[in-house]
Amino acid sequence: MINITGSITRAFVFPAIPEVALAYYSDLSRVAEFLPHISLVHTYAYNQIRMLYETVELGAYTIQIYSDLECSVDWKKILLRVYPVKIETAAPVEPETSVRHSTGSGLFAIDAEFFDMGNQTRVEYVIRLKAELERPLGMRLMPKRVVKRIAQSITDERVREIADGFIKQSVEAFPEWEASYQPVGK
Repeated sequence: MINITGSITRAFVFPAIPEVALAYYSDLSRVAEFLPHISLVHTYAYNQIRMLYETVELGAYTIQIYSDLECSVDWKKILLRVYPVKIETAAPVEPETSVRHSTGSGLFAIDAEFFDMGNQTRVEYVIRLKAELERPLGMRLMPKRVVKRIAQSITDERVREIADGFIKQSVEAFPEWEASYQPVGK
């Protein structure tokens, strides 16, 4: 088995007031596109999606982790949570392994808090990724401790890329979204 576990905390300044920042980040289907290595597979409801984490490691091994997620927003506390959820209408992901490939289900989560800075918002968030996959057949000759060390090193780097890429891409895409944004009640 390959244990994939990663977590990272990041903070950044977003160019809008907290309520606008929270509205921007609460559309799970849209903001999923800002996460490197992650793609949207299916939208079940406005706040429920299936996403896929996919990466090719060591130039040869494809790792795919599916996760069904739900987003909840606390408008009073200006908090956003994205967490794993069992979606009754979602077909289960069957684990698969081949010589150079491993697929399965995993857990992905984001907790974000938004702090008022006048015309800007400080966003502090934590991303967590966890999965247990069968080792691709091509890795079975490698000692388990070596595979574990390699997997942890790669996971740490990928989670860093996801967190940093998310900040960059989401902030760059904000002006276009802001131009068409209509606050509720206006």
